[in-house]
Amino acid sequence: MQFQTKALYNLLRLNTSDEDENLEEWQIEDLRLCSDEELFHRFFALEIPLSKEQFLTLGNEFDTPEDMAEALSEDGNNPQKHDQIYLIIFELWRRFLPEKQTLSIFCDELDIQIYLYDQGTVESDENIQDALANLEEILDENVDMGVEPSGAFQSLSEYLAHDLESFIFDYTAEQIDSGYETYAKELLEGFYPYMSDLKWFDFLRATVISSQNSEEANAILRIVVDELKETPDIDLQMEILQFLVHSGDPELFVKLVKMTTNLLQTEEDFSEILEIVAEYYHRLDKEELSQKIEGIMERRTRKAPGSALKKEDPDLDAFTSLVIP
Repeated sequence: MQFQTKALYNLLRLNTSDEDENLEEWQIEDLRLCSDEELFHRFFALEIPLSKEQFLTLGNEFDTPEDMAEALSEDGNNPQKHDQIYLIIFELWRRFLPEKQTLSIFCDELDIQIYLYDQGTVESDENIQDALANLEEILDENVDMGVEPSGAFQSLSEYLAHDLESFIFDYTAEQIDSGYETYAKELLEGFYPYMSDLKWFDFLRATVISSQNSEEANAILRIVVDELKETPDIDLQMEILQFLVHSGDPELFVKLVKMTTNLLQTEEDFSEILEIVAEYYHRLDKEELSQKIEGIMERRTRKAPGSALKKEDPDLDAFTSLVIP
């Protein structure tokens, strides 16, 4: 995926340690921590002697920090110097020209909010929810202007260091788990047209409506499972199986167990499906079956999670004979 300049440096900062010898300090530094004086001092060091007043005057001549950086970076043969100038301009623009909101400024703030949320350092979801509402509005406006939904989402994603689709999925799933189903439905309705891997979001749709309409939820999941025959996804299949343990079509559960068993590659995969199926039979009060599967689990406790699972493994055969008719 191609990243716009600010997103690229956000990605470097979020994923690289300060001790990485291949990067210079300016490439991973958080300029939000610098004082105004320090930023202008760096301008002088890069041979751009601008005061705050001069910056504000010049800023009014440009629509974006990207345009301003292009104008001030006269040496096109020095991309690193251009990027240094751009990052300083970006931060000053963010501070002193808040009325001139740009897509890169918005996405930079969204990146920050996603990072803080993932770190668990936010006291409330108000900022992230406001950002998601603004994000949906930006996407809708692009579609209204004739841009295809997938194209609008892809173009915007280039301005973010985080995987936006994965975050929207994870955040929506967390809303469901926390009991905020109404808001989760709003997120699904708003962002569903823009998502590329709809199977995951169809799974969320089924999850959020299951308590009110189990038949519709099962109908959605049957479609997803049929799609998984053509494009298997063991992670999604495990998620669906875990959901079906608590509610769902028993026939669909067995069908998906069979499909997923054929995909098992590691001891960790096998352990996960054993736990799911043991819990499933326990909830059905089929204790004999549950205990037999738990016996297989006990025999596997010394296996390394990452070790390869052999197709001729006798425990795999035993599991298959217990679960799959």
